[in-house]
Amino acid sequence: MAVFKNLSIKNKLIIIQTTTAFIVVLVCCIFFVLTDIRTFKDAARLKMFSLARIVGENAVSTLVFLDQDAATQILMKLNKEPDITQAAVLDKNGKLFASYSRERTGSDKDPSAAADGKQLIVSYKLYQEKEFMGTVVLHAELNELNKIVTGYIKVTVLVLLAAITAALLLSAFLQRSIVHRLLKLVSKTKEIARTGNYALRVEGTGNDEIGILSGGFNNMLEQIENMNKFLKESNKALKNYSLSLERTNKELEEFAYISSHDMKSPITSLIGMLTLIQQKEAVQPGKQHLFELAVNSARQMQKTINALNEIIAFRKTLKVEREKINLEEALEEVKLRIYDMISSSGAEIQADFTGCRFVHYPAVHLKSIFQNLLTNAIKYKQHGHPPKIDITTSCEDKFLVLEVKDQGMGIDMDLYKDKLYGLFQRFHTHVEGSGIGLHMIYSIVESYGGKIYIESEVNKGTTFKIYLANGPL
Repeated sequence: MAVFKNLSIKNKLIIIQTTTAFIVVLVCCIFFVLTDIRTFKDAARLKMFSLARIVGENAVSTLVFLDQDAATQILMKLNKEPDITQAAVLDKNGKLFASYSRERTGSDKDPSAAADGKQLIVSYKLYQEKEFMGTVVLHAELNELNKIVTGYIKVTVLVLLAAITAALLLSAFLQRSIVHRLLKLVSKTKEIARTGNYALRVEGTGNDEIGILSGGFNNMLEQIENMNKFLKESNKALKNYSLSLERTNKELEEFAYISSHDMKSPITSLIGMLTLIQQKEAVQPGKQHLFELAVNSARQMQKTINALNEIIAFRKTLKVEREKINLEEALEEVKLRIYDMISSSGAEIQADFTGCRFVHYPAVHLKSIFQNLLTNAIKYKQHGHPPKIDITTSCEDKFLVLEVKDQGMGIDMDLYKDKLYGLFQRFHTHVEGSGIGLHMIYSIVESYGGKIYIESEVNKGTTFKIYLANGPL
C-alpha cells in the first residue's frame, strides 16, 4: 500500500482500471467454464442413463431365466462406448449377476461403489410387470472433460491477456482527460508557490468534480490576491503612519527635553530667591506656612523636571548593543555605586549566580536594573529591621531568570496591581522618591524581549522575577 500511495495519479488510475477489468473478465471466465463443465456432465449423465435403460430392457429376460451368459453378452456390447469402463447387472438382492470391464479381471471394482470424483456412475432399476428384477450399473470416465478444461484454461488466459491489454490501452487513453487537468492544477499550484503571483488562474474548469475543484482554487486565488493587495495597502498605510508617529514622538521628546531644560533654570533661580528671602527673614510673621508651601512646591517641581530629563535621556539608550556580562561583576560594581546607602542601612545582600553566571545584555541597562531593585529594597525596608536581599538566577529556554527577593514593606497588589509600572507611580510616600524606578525596569525588560512578574505582600516583602532575553552577541 505504501508503494501504491506514492504512485502518480496517472499510474493509480491505470492500475485501478486494469485490475478491475482483470477481475471482471476472470470472474466471467470462471463462471462460463463452470457452467460448461456442469452442462457437459449433465449431458454425459443423460447419455449414460439412456444406455443403462437400453441395456436394462434387453437384460430383463436374462434375469427372469437366470441366463448369466446372455447378460454378459449384452454388457459386452458396451465396448463400443469408449467412456464406459465398467458395467454390471445386479439381481433383486443386489448381488452381482453379470459384469463387464475394460480393465483386467483382477482390478474389477465393486459395481455398487460410489464415484470417486473422476468417474460418472449411473444406475437403472429393472422391472417386469411391476416386479423389481434388478439393477443395471454403468461406470464411465469423463475422458473428454480434461481436454475441455485444458482448452478453457488456454482460452481464459488468452481472453485475460487481451482484456488486460485492452484495459491498459483504454485507461491510458481515457485517463488523459482526468490526469491532464489535475497535472495542470498541480503545475499552476507549484508556479504560484514559486513566484508568489496570485493573479494566475487555472484554465478550462469544466462542470465535473475537477472543474469544481479548479473553480474553487481560482476563487481562493482571487480572494488571496484581494487580501494581498489589501495587506500591501494596509502595510503601506501603517508604515506611513508609523513614520508619522515616530516623527511626532521625536518632536514630542525634543519638546519635552527643551521644555524641561528651559524650566530647569527658572526653577533653580526661584528656589535660590526663596532661600535668600528665608535667610533675610523677609517673610512676615504669620505668613511663614505659606512661604514653606511655596518652597516645597518649587522643590517638588524641580524633582519632577529632573526626573523627566532622566527618563528622556534613558529612553535614548534603549537600543544599545548586547555584550557578554558576568553577573557577579556587574552586581559588585552597582554595590560600589551605592556603598553609602548599603552601609548606612546595614543591608545584607546575598547573591547566588550558580544557576546562570553570564548573560548577553546591554551592560548599562543590566546595571540599571540591579541598582533600581537594590535602592528600592533599601529605601522601602521595614522600620527597625535592616534590609535583607536575596538574588538568584536560573535558565529557562532562551531566558535568564533573575529573581530578587526582599523582606521590606511590600506593595498592596489589590490596590496597585494595574499601576505597577506607571510613570511617577509611588506606593509609599514617607520616603523620598521619583516614582520612575519600576517604569525604567519595565521599559528595559520589554524593549529587549523579556518579561517581568511581581509577587508582593504588605509587611512581608516583594519578589521580582525578571526574564531577560539572553540574546547572542
